[in-house]
Amino acid sequence: MPALVHQSFHSFKDASRASTSFRISDLLLGSSDSITYPWLVALRRRGFRNGNWKNLDAGQRALFRCALWVAKARGRISNLKFVAQILDAAVRLLESSILKVGRQRATKTFETFSKPGGVFGWAPTVRHWLSESSYVQYLGVLEVNS
Repeated sequence: MPALVHQSFHSFKDASRASTSFRISDLLLGSSDSITYPWLVALRRRGFRNGNWKNLDAGQRALFRCALWVAKARGRISNLKFVAQILDAAVRLLESSILKVGRQRATKTFETFSKPGGVFGWAPTVRHWLSESSYVQYLGVLEVNS
């Protein structure tokens, strides 16, 4: 299993300042397979601010609170099963509504363009665009503003 996550509190803050949406791929491509307490606190704060904390079910909220307690007591969490469960909640906390809408529109566009004789035949780079996070965010902004 590849290294799942490890970002210091400062790099998490810098990444969140750099753009309005934190890239989930940045979260999952860490240098270690443990989670620290400051990272969890920053993640919870971000979930509160963007309103996604209420989207977690009761079990995930309880798991996240337990992870906070364990990370505070031990300094970090390195059990891979526990880390994987926390990452599931983390992805839900970091997901923005614009990205959700953008992914839905990108999926519809992909299905439409992939039909025989569709756009992918004469413009193959469009397939690459539909997988880029910045373009998916652009589609989400267009959808929300229309």
